[in-house]
Amino acid sequence: MEQFRENLRDLIDDTNLSLRQLEKISGVSAMQYSRYLRNDTIPTIDVILKICKFFQCSIDYLFGLDTSKNSIRYKTYQYDISKFLPRYLDLLKENNISHFKFAETQPFNESILRHWQNGRTPRLDILYLIANHFGSSIDYLIGRY
Repeated sequence: MEQFRENLRDLIDDTNLSLRQLEKISGVSAMQYSRYLRNDTIPTIDVILKICKFFQCSIDYLFGLDTSKNSIRYKTYQYDISKFLPRYLDLLKENNISHFKFAETQPFNESILRHWQNGRTPRLDILYLIANHFGSSIDYLIGRY
């Protein structure tokens, strides 16, 4: 998650705006930006999309999964979380690994699958782990393209 903090810091620095000014323009509070920059917390998907919209970048760029700020493959900043579970299961199948075996190597347990099956949205740090492990994309996993 260090890459997220660094990339966010660089994007903010490039604007030459204060966090208060960013708050007014981006819709993300100065306090939230401060927390993210201190590595105190990870944004929700809705907040990260506000940040991406303002800075015109992908989630993958912010989290260091893509090195090009401008490689946005989608036209809107909407997402369709209903695509997550089928895409996650496809990645498992393509890599010939079960969810339970994969969960053994991750900082979450196998019961998280039940939460996802019941419609709970995965946290961004979990999405990052999945995308990074399988060489995929957070933006892809949440249905942005």
